[in-house]
Amino acid sequence: MTIQAKTSSSNQNMNKILIVFGTRPELIKLAPVIDEFSKRNLRESLYIVNSNQHEDFIMQDIDYFQIQVDHQFKLIRNNDCLSYLNGLLLLEFHELKLKLCKLKIKPDAIIAQGDTCTSYTAALFSFYENIPFIHIEAGLRTYDFNQPFPEEYYRKTISSIANIHFAPTLIAKQNLIAEGLSPTSIFVTGNTVIDNLTKYIHENKFLYNNVKKEALILITIHRRENINNNLNLIINRIVFYCKKHPDKTFLWIDNPGYKIELKIETHINNLKIIQPVSFLEMMDLYKKAELIITDSGGIQEEAGYLGIPTLIFRNKTERIEGIQLGISKYFEEKDNDLNLVISTLKFNGNTKFNTIYGDGNASKRIVDFMIDKRFEQKN
Repeated sequence: MTIQAKTSSSNQNMNKILIVFGTRPELIKLAPVIDEFSKRNLRESLYIVNSNQHEDFIMQDIDYFQIQVDHQFKLIRNNDCLSYLNGLLLLEFHELKLKLCKLKIKPDAIIAQGDTCTSYTAALFSFYENIPFIHIEAGLRTYDFNQPFPEEYYRKTISSIANIHFAPTLIAKQNLIAEGLSPTSIFVTGNTVIDNLTKYIHENKFLYNNVKKEALILITIHRRENINNNLNLIINRIVFYCKKHPDKTFLWIDNPGYKIELKIETHINNLKIIQPVSFLEMMDLYKKAELIITDSGGIQEEAGYLGIPTLIFRNKTERIEGIQLGISKYFEEKDNDLNLVISTLKFNGNTKFNTIYGDGNASKRIVDFMIDKRFEQKN
C-alpha cells in the first residue's frame, strides 16, 4: 500500500486512504491522526468520510478541529433501530464506492476507530470490497456482548476483519493475542484521545486544580443497556446524591434522544441538565469537576489522564487500567457518601497527568508506522 496520492496521469487511479468517522467520539479520536498526516504534507493521501451518524452535534467539533470532509453520507433516519442504521450505512458505502469509481480513486486502505456502528459497517464494507482495514483503538474487551451493547460485538467482529490493529494499551494487545491474532499485526500506540488533551494543555496552559470554587459533579449516561434497563435506578441515585450533598452542583449532560429532565419528577435545586457540549466546553467542565459519574469509555480515558475521580455506572468496563490504578471505580450500593468516594480515588490517583491510556504521541506512532510499512491484505 502506498501512502502518497498518485496523480501523474488522468487515466491513472489516485490511491487514497479512507478515514471514516460518524460520531463525536470517533471524530475526536481521529482528529489528531488527520492532523498528523497534514503536518507531514500528506493530507492529499487521505479521503475523509463523515457517515453523519451523530448528525445533530458533530459539526461544532469538525469546525474546532478544522477537518475538511471529502464526502458526507445522506443519512436520514427517524428511529434508533440498529439494523436499520446498519442497512442505511451499507447503502451509503455503496454510493461512496460508485463516487470513488467516477473520481478514479482507489482506496488503499480504510481507517476507522473504536466500536460504533459506523466503524463496524466500514469494516464490513472493507471486507466485501477486499480493501485492507486498519483499526484504531483495537482490543478493548469486556467479554460480554450485552455490556456494552452493541459495542462489544462490533469491536470483536472488527478485529476478525482488520489487517492492522492499533491497540491503545498493553492489556488491549494481550486481549487480541489471546483471541488468536498474530502479534505482528498488533501495535501498541496509546489512545489518540490523549493526544488531543496534551495539545490542548500545551496551547492553553490547562491546570487541573484540586481546590474548587464550585464543587462540580459531572454526569453522563448514554449506554443502551443503562438507558433501556437501569435509567430509573440511576436517576434515583443521582437525586439521592443531590439531596445528600446540597453544597455540590450536579451537571448532567443529556443525550438528545433520552431527555433526562422529563424523566426526573422532582425539581432539584442543585441539579442542572444540559445538552451535549463541544470538546472545548468539555475541557472547561473538566477544570471544575471534582468527580465524574459516567458510563462513557472515552470520558474514563480523559478523566484518567487528568486525574479526575470517576464513578462508573457499569458492571464491566473495557478501560480496566483506571480501576487498577484506583482513580476510577464501579458504583456500589454502599457508595452513599460522595466525599468518601472522592477522597479515596484522589488518594490513589496522580493528578499530574496519568499515562495509563497514552502519553500524547499515539497519532505520531500510527502515521510513522503507515509511512514505513506496506499492508498485505488477508486471504
